[in-house]
Amino acid sequence: MTTTDLKRDYEIIGPIYFHISNKGFFTSRLSQLLEKYEKELQELEQQEKKEESLDWDLQYGLHSYETDSRFEKAFYVAIRELKEIARKMNADAIIGMRQDVRLDPNVHQYFYLQLYGTAVRYTNTI
Repeated sequence: MTTTDLKRDYEIIGPIYFHISNKGFFTSRLSQLLEKYEKELQELEQQEKKEESLDWDLQYGLHSYETDSRFEKAFYVAIRELKEIARKMNADAIIGMRQDVRLDPNVHQYFYLQLYGTAVRYTNTI
């Protein structure tokens, strides 16, 4: 996943999108996903303690779950879910990833997060 382009040949599969919120209808979905990834992170942390290097998912995931910020956790979850959607599309990467964050003007503790980009498949191997 990258916010820019790749320096390798690829074909475009199509746009890819995921959204999550901590307000209203989507709140229970966020809670379920937070629980899912917290369990996964705990398992990964135990496995990775044996190795010296940690991948981005584990590093950022552990960081986000150590904070009190529900937004940081939601951002991590959204990226993981976007990657899962890409995997189901048989994509090798997501390019041009962008985010849109909306805060409730009346109650600033509520947010709406959207991530989107372009799913691509590599056309040759390096």
